[in-house]
Amino acid sequence: MPFGEKDGRLYRPETVDRGKKCGCHCPECKVPLIAKCSVAGRFYFAHHRGAECPGGYETALHKMAKQILLDAGRVWLPERDVLLSFPLVFGETLSETLHFDTREVHFVSAVSEKRLDNGLTPDVTALLKNDAELHIEILVTHAVEENKSLAIDNVMEIDLSWLSEETVLDPVALEAEVLKSAPRWWHRCSLIDELPKVHAVREALEARVPIEIKRLERQREREEAAKRKKERAAQQKEERRQALIRKKAEAREPFEIALRNLEQVESMGWLTLGERLAERAKPRLEEIARRLRFEPEKWPTFMDVSVQREWVFKEDRRLWQSAVFESLILDKEPGYIFSVAQALAYAEKAAGVREWALKLSQLKQAHLKQPYNQRKDYELRGVWFLTPAENNAIRSPYAVVLSYLKKLCKRGVLAEERPAKTFRVLASGPDIWTAHEKEQRQVKAKAVRAERGRATLQALLGDIFPEDEKYQKVEQEWRARREDVTQRLDYSVNDANAIAAAGHETALFCLSCKRHQLPTPINECPVCYSHRVRVVELTEDYLRTLLHRLKCMP
Repeated sequence: MPFGEKDGRLYRPETVDRGKKCGCHCPECKVPLIAKCSVAGRFYFAHHRGAECPGGYETALHKMAKQILLDAGRVWLPERDVLLSFPLVFGETLSETLHFDTREVHFVSAVSEKRLDNGLTPDVTALLKNDAELHIEILVTHAVEENKSLAIDNVMEIDLSWLSEETVLDPVALEAEVLKSAPRWWHRCSLIDELPKVHAVREALEARVPIEIKRLERQREREEAAKRKKERAAQQKEERRQALIRKKAEAREPFEIALRNLEQVESMGWLTLGERLAERAKPRLEEIARRLRFEPEKWPTFMDVSVQREWVFKEDRRLWQSAVFESLILDKEPGYIFSVAQALAYAEKAAGVREWALKLSQLKQAHLKQPYNQRKDYELRGVWFLTPAENNAIRSPYAVVLSYLKKLCKRGVLAEERPAKTFRVLASGPDIWTAHEKEQRQVKAKAVRAERGRATLQALLGDIFPEDEKYQKVEQEWRARREDVTQRLDYSVNDANAIAAAGHETALFCLSCKRHQLPTPINECPVCYSHRVRVVELTEDYLRTLLHRLKCMP
């Protein structure tokens, strides 16, 4: 027991006589107390002839706190935030918060347990210098009830429930906690809420209410006007977009057939078309071979160059390339200069140009000169009502022939004199045929070596597997597997050449089945459904060495 009660006051054990002479009793159960001192020098009260009562400690602390307040005649008020708020419009409010820091007030008088007119009894009731009553509640075990906090004005509560025993036994520390340091708060407080400063701010806010309402209404009007303007702009934009779609559709209508042909030839349709053109051109190719004295199956590579979008011509590329080569290069002396226009004339005469391709080419050329194209890079220029893919796919016969001549420059046959205009012959006819014959000898030598290898293998198999039917069957199975592999490699090479001939610069190569496919957004092989695919560039070197590299792959 930290305190004993005598004659209505509480005393600490070190301030009274020892033993029964202290004359104190328990503040809770009223049993006489004995003042004692331990061996360690600690003073305390103990109940005389009775067990310690359970609520004695809390009751003693509660009464001592009230006694400290009454003796000191002062207390530190809690801080308070006064929120002043007025409703406006559109769910908005006009508000301001006034903050009042904690401060010390002195009592004119103070009493404990004074019963008020409403029947409630605060722990301490003090009269302040401004004639206002301040009611103080002490929290040790029970907080202020809600009805009491609402019914009494100017009620503050001091929380001592958390104090340690060392603090309670220290008179200086306990007094500091009760008067100032312990947590405290307001329940109701007209003492602060009705200050002149609060009234002045409240009146100022109230005077601003009509102004703020008008401001919010004007702001709402501006927002709604901006919203309507934005909606009108979006509607107009959509109308312009729809009008542009209709305008594009109207502009595309005369070219629909040509565009459908373009879409078909840009897809896998060119693969089968190329085969038909080769078959149709076979008699004319044989005639050219007889005239130039070479075997048709050993067609010179400089008259069989894969060119992007070569489908603009009606016939197989070997026909028009042979016409250009024979007329402007083969019989000319080194240094002879000719124009791309001359080469185009021979190509058109030999193979003809597809009408729909020429129609689209002329359309694109006409639009390239329009002002809206002049601000773009050349690669991005095109016809405004066509898609980027369609614009990219359209190529003029002039550009196709120009590409062929530039590839001959890489082979050392020509040199570009004026960019995209004229070319100069570098090699004479005999030199060109000598290079062709050398190339054919190399091809023949490779074929001979391959045949010798097959013969050697066959001889070895014959030595190892004599006339036994079992081993003959094994040899047949091995040869069948080899033919199957060879056929699949040929398919892959044909795929790559056909895709390049269709004008594509890249292809999708499957590492599982070794096939080439057109690039797709989904990296999956449409043949074997493998995801082991990669994009390859269909360069001239790649196509020339493709078969050899496929044979060397695991």
